[in-house]
Amino acid sequence: MNKGRQYILNSFFGRIILMVLLGIGVIAVTVSVVVLVMSKNVFTENYGKSQEKVFGRIEDELNDFHGSLQEVIHAIDSSWAFRLYFSGENNLDNIQNFQNIYQMEKDLEQSKTLDMERLNILVVGMNGNHYLARTETISMMDEEILASNAVQLAMAEPERMHYTFSHGAYTATAQDTDVIIVSKALFYQESKEVYAVVLVTLTMEDMKQYYDYFVTDNTSFYLVDADGIVMCSNEEDKIGNILEEEWYKQAIESEVDRFVTSGQGKHYTVMKRELSYLGCELYGVIDNNKALDRLYNMPLLITICAVIGILILIVCLIFTQQTIRPLSQLVQKMSKIREGNFAEYMPIEGTQEVQELATTYNYMLEDIQRYIEQLIETQKEQRKSEIKALQMQINPHYIYNTLASIKWLVYQNDSEKTIQTIDAFIKLLRNTISNMDEFITIEQELKNLENYIFINHTRYGEAIKVEYYVSHNCYGCLIPKLILQPFIENAFFHAFPSGRTGTIQIFMKQKGRDLEIRIVDDGVGMNQVEAQQALYDATQKEHFSGIGIHNVQDRLKLLYGESYGIQIESVKEQGTTITVRLPVKRQKTEEGKDEN
Repeated sequence: MNKGRQYILNSFFGRIILMVLLGIGVIAVTVSVVVLVMSKNVFTENYGKSQEKVFGRIEDELNDFHGSLQEVIHAIDSSWAFRLYFSGENNLDNIQNFQNIYQMEKDLEQSKTLDMERLNILVVGMNGNHYLARTETISMMDEEILASNAVQLAMAEPERMHYTFSHGAYTATAQDTDVIIVSKALFYQESKEVYAVVLVTLTMEDMKQYYDYFVTDNTSFYLVDADGIVMCSNEEDKIGNILEEEWYKQAIESEVDRFVTSGQGKHYTVMKRELSYLGCELYGVIDNNKALDRLYNMPLLITICAVIGILILIVCLIFTQQTIRPLSQLVQKMSKIREGNFAEYMPIEGTQEVQELATTYNYMLEDIQRYIEQLIETQKEQRKSEIKALQMQINPHYIYNTLASIKWLVYQNDSEKTIQTIDAFIKLLRNTISNMDEFITIEQELKNLENYIFINHTRYGEAIKVEYYVSHNCYGCLIPKLILQPFIENAFFHAFPSGRTGTIQIFMKQKGRDLEIRIVDDGVGMNQVEAQQALYDATQKEHFSGIGIHNVQDRLKLLYGESYGIQIESVKEQGTTITVRLPVKRQKTEEGKDEN
């Protein structure tokens, strides 16, 4: 996979496509970035101004609500019925008390506007009386209500209204919800003595009507008290918690009502208003990234750029393919040269440069073919010369000694032994001198060895035995001529000196795709230095052929490569093991297939 990718990137066609893709990508990114950068600041400014106007409406409506609430509390404080009901000297009977409560309700209803009809108004007096403007159940004792934070703030500063966040209020419907409690103490002007506290409960649903039209997917609303606690927000998880966002910390220190800031990978426009009457601050936050996404349809823009890029790429591909097609054909034909196919000529077509390349390639191909033909002929002649040289290396002294042994057998009148020896000698000479083949079968090589060993036994006696262990599937395998002869000679004349007896074992078997031949003797052995000299020293000669073991090693390396050849293992007075490893090559049948 990596090689294929590397080939594509290194090819002429691949690089052109890569450059086109990079060009299209750079253009698309550049256009997108330029458009966004040029319009981002303009959009942020204009969008911020438009949202600031909407945000200003929230401030106005909350101030109006505060004013309306002030009127309601003032009406309660001015009502003689409320003052009489919460006065310490209230000694009215039931009828008078009923009439007084009726008057309280009437005074309260006259002071409330339409948007305050749903408000929960509770008045708690110091004399133990309380009044609830709605038909609802109070869930707390008066002592608990008077001890609450909202009441304590009102009693500490009776002149002003206090807005307090609380999780749960005093009635059954609001005891488990987040609410804002507005508290205001009622007191006597002369003595400043507090005689009651007005508590107005605002639920989050009540507050939503003031900011809901401002909030969108990319804008948020926060009402924060002096301690940084979020009293109301469209983000419910922030309500009741201290606001710790980075933009809030900047807004506290900023003296402007609207500014732009960044944080946590986002771009914000922050608007703030100080609600002095409420003792709170109002914040509106715009996520400019989301607003930009809504204004600029990035998926659509990317799709348009991708479609344009694909169209340009297709046009470039067609043009490029037509231009470099002759080059691709030339590359394909040149790659076949490595496979030995020298007949792939290139048609003369394409641009002028490509035609010149094709013409030069065809001339080069003709020159290579002529050179290869000459080289093949030269190598054939060289092979024949090498085989003749090997055949001419038969040691004359061995021939003389063999003939002397035959003569001695004649003198002894051992006709049968003489005939066998002459036959073995004739077969040996025929296979080594007359046979011009470079490769022979193992079966033929074994017959040569048997003839050679028979002659040696005739000359020197049968003190050295030879045993054969050959797998049946090895007989048809082809091996180079005269590669085993030197090892048998070496064993006969060096492993068993001074008439020493012993055994030479020949093992042949197929191991996978390799043929393994081992020649093992139990002779005198040698050390590792001597073994290396026998393998690589060109001065070492043998008795029959004059072919050294190093010669066999060089032939095998030349024929089959460095992974094949000879290995010698020997131990003094224990023997020597010679391992010959070469690839399996079988004799061809008449149909041209291996005999297996």
